[in-house]
Amino acid sequence: MALGVQIEKEGIAVSVVAETRPTLLLFLRNEEAPRLCVPFPEDARFGKVYSLRLGFRELREAGFRGAALKSAEYQFEAGGQRFADPYGKSFSGHDSFGKPLKEETAKRSALFLSEFSWEEEGAPKVNPRERVIYRLHVRGFTAEKSSGVIQRGTFDGIAEKIPYLRSLGVTTLELLPAEEFEELPFGAERVNYWGYGKTFHFAPKASYCRKRQRDPAGELRSLVKALHAAGMELVMEFYFDGSERVDYVLEVLRYYRSFYHLDGARLSGSFPLRDILRDPYLKGFLLFAEERPAESGESFYCCDRAFQREMRRFLKGEEGLVPAVLSYSRREPDTPPRVNYLAHTDGFTLADLVSYERKHNEANGEGNRDGSNENFSWNCGVEGKTKRRQILACRAQQRRNAFLLLFLSQGTPLFLAGDEFGNSQDGNNNAYCQDNAVSWLDWKQATKEAESVDFVRALIAFRRAHPALGRQTPPLFLDVDAVGRPDVSYHGERPWKAETEPFRRQLGILYSGHYAKSENGEADNSLFCIYNMHWEAHSFSLPHPEKGTAWHLAIRSFGEAPHCLEVGAEEVLADQSSFLLPGRSIVVLIAKPLPTETKTKRTKKRQGDSNGR
Repeated sequence: MALGVQIEKEGIAVSVVAETRPTLLLFLRNEEAPRLCVPFPEDARFGKVYSLRLGFRELREAGFRGAALKSAEYQFEAGGQRFADPYGKSFSGHDSFGKPLKEETAKRSALFLSEFSWEEEGAPKVNPRERVIYRLHVRGFTAEKSSGVIQRGTFDGIAEKIPYLRSLGVTTLELLPAEEFEELPFGAERVNYWGYGKTFHFAPKASYCRKRQRDPAGELRSLVKALHAAGMELVMEFYFDGSERVDYVLEVLRYYRSFYHLDGARLSGSFPLRDILRDPYLKGFLLFAEERPAESGESFYCCDRAFQREMRRFLKGEEGLVPAVLSYSRREPDTPPRVNYLAHTDGFTLADLVSYERKHNEANGEGNRDGSNENFSWNCGVEGKTKRRQILACRAQQRRNAFLLLFLSQGTPLFLAGDEFGNSQDGNNNAYCQDNAVSWLDWKQATKEAESVDFVRALIAFRRAHPALGRQTPPLFLDVDAVGRPDVSYHGERPWKAETEPFRRQLGILYSGHYAKSENGEADNSLFCIYNMHWEAHSFSLPHPEKGTAWHLAIRSFGEAPHCLEVGAEEVLADQSSFLLPGRSIVVLIAKPLPTETKTKRTKKRQGDSNGR
């Protein structure tokens, strides 16, 4: 018999693990005393697993009928101590996030979950090359009044933001732990805002639901349904502390896939990755983890922190990083696909990465001793907040550089909610206990930084439009079709030769459009991405574009807006032989046919030059 409560035709079946003989306690919602106490029969024990069955007739006789039965709740008692069902599918009694408990109390589980209709819902088909992950905290995403949603800090609040998310271009939401975790155990001094700790994994968090209608299961399913209708995926993070049995972990993931139609799981803590990858029920289920296994399936993604560390150092302007940047421009053979990010939950936000050189975690109450001391950050000249325009302009440019490093690299990009509009945590790089304005998104920033949001939106669209970016197979570095250039090539300030000496901070990467075809077989435009993280300008000689085309400026991190030019509005370069790139800047050039008028003028100019000679 499966552990937990199972609803059968004639009643309920209950199984629980206990050291001594337990008792099932049944309550009516909002009543403190149990209406029914049923000891588990000793002769139905198998090892430490106790089981019993209760018929609906017995439940009705105890007052559980009609609406009362549907709202019934339960918990267990053994050895004089009450405890919650580790397999409970929904919980009540701890509905307000971070509310301190007067004493250690056991959670109560709902006996029945609400009915739900999926209707014509179907899982979205997201092209792996186009997948963009947006990581958010359910509560912090919309808890602020400035979010403009009705149900702030809830699953429903996320659903209200779907139009914004779709317009941004993200395909996949990744939620920090949103199962029923202990955010403030009895006696705790600091709130566990992130959710890494003791967890009842089978139940979505009750305090992440609307207050007047506590239906965690229904609200999470509604969110999945709404996201799928919008063509978006939902991935949830599951934290395991290593004490869970293998079958428990597998059952959790299977349950969320089947019952909630979840698209994937981000695994953290300690978990049996090998068993998860081999589980037949989880084939095709998106799985993300930092660990890189010896064998992995097609749906496994490695969340490698090396990208964050090395790209932060390159962005900062450190030496010796050109080989690392080149390595992230390709996928290595026989390795799982990679998830890339520059900012994550534990660390600086993207805005703080370019505004602070030291962590500022004093508000955590640990004497600023917590959090990483290695942030590889640069404050652009002033620590923290400033009104100096030159510093603010530098920080905005560095944020654009960061997004370009992320979206021009091969792998699946992930960025934190709010990074697109400069969300700050005031230099706190370990805001695990900050259930307040430090961690909540200030949506007024989205209006203030509309230009930044537009840049990220256009950058996502640009990546999606060009198969050369985000390719799923390793490059050959060969011109197998004899078109005059290999599929991918590396360049320095002079073409066709990468300059990787330790003092270099600049490079160019050429992606041949011929070898980057769309799903309909149409060749992409060739792209030349030029990076200069030196603080001085450098002149780059340009490789010749394909015959009949010329280099156009498509994206630039420097100068005035727009920084990502619209399709058809790209600027043809007056000088097709070289490009002077300012310090701490990135550009993307695109090879496009010249307008007929421009071609005619150039032909006449060449003829005039010839006649003059």
